[in-house]
Amino acid sequence: MWQQDALASALLRWPVLRRYHDPEAWVRMVAFRRAIDHRRRTARQLRALLRLGPPPSVPPVGAEHVDLVRALGKLPVAQREVLVLYYVAELAVERVAAELRLPVGTVKSRLARGRAALAHQLQPGVGAPDEESTNA
Repeated sequence: MWQQDALASALLRWPVLRRYHDPEAWVRMVAFRRAIDHRRRTARQLRALLRLGPPPSVPPVGAEHVDLVRALGKLPVAQREVLVLYYVAELAVERVAAELRLPVGTVKSRLARGRAALAHQLQPGVGAPDEESTNA
């Protein structure tokens, strides 16, 4: 990995390196230094893991969450970004408007339309692939 990185660096600097007496020595030195950097980075990560412990376990994702993400993906971007900023980032309507540089009324209408579209998408049988087409 660091060998390829050293060769890529040499290629980028070749107009200067080709005038060196021994360009191969430069590539070896760069590869050696990158290997040392990699080893140090790995050691730092290991020390941090030992100090902090393993990351907390992530709860499993439920089917409702998957359905919601799928339904959000089918919405227009304008509605999706307003819904996410309002419900996920928990920003007030005025803050969403400021973030997106939109009038407050536009944010409110996109929220209403987005909620209606989500409600329609999340109805049983709507937006879900039917079993016959997936089992074919």
